[in-house]
Amino acid sequence: MAEFFQSAYNAVSSLQAEAAILACWGAFALLSAATIVLALASPAFRRSGKRPFCALVNAFAVVTLAFALMKYPVSFSLLLAAAFWCVGYLLYGLIVLLSRPKRGKAARVAAQPSPPADCFTPEARPAKPSVRTEHALSVTEKLLSKGLGKGDRQETERIKSALTFLKAKGELSPEDNERLNESFNSLLKLMAKYGL
Repeated sequence: MAEFFQSAYNAVSSLQAEAAILACWGAFALLSAATIVLALASPAFRRSGKRPFCALVNAFAVVTLAFALMKYPVSFSLLLAAAFWCVGYLLYGLIVLLSRPKRGKAARVAAQPSPPADCFTPEARPAKPSVRTEHALSVTEKLLSKGLGKGDRQETERIKSALTFLKAKGELSPEDNERLNESFNSLLKLMAKYGL
């Protein structure tokens, strides 16, 4: 095993430093180009994490530094590795930018899930306004048959008049539905008060 590492070290050290650096940068350029193509073409790749590319940039910066130290002084080698690192992180930013999902109207519509077809079973469908109004009127009749206090009786009769008007109207507007809901709330309080 030691002989393998020694022969690998001898092979690398026999290369010219410039050729080794250029080979390193060429390999990084090919990998970067492949990553950019994937970011443009593959939705699955766009959704995946981009941290491996950061690790790749750091690894190639270290290799650049190692090859540069074979020939150049430390200050120049560090400057060369730092320049490569900056370019690598600019490429990383470009890849992240290309991978962002488009925020168009179509994407927002596609993101909203549609309810299943069987979502509204007959039991779950909201009652028609006339049915709700009739139910509320029957509740007012039950309340009026109780021994209500003077204020509660007046309130119940007022609700009954409003409900009779809504029933005669037929199709209810959103404002009418809101009034109907308010009437139901008032009736619920009265029902709870008189134990209905």
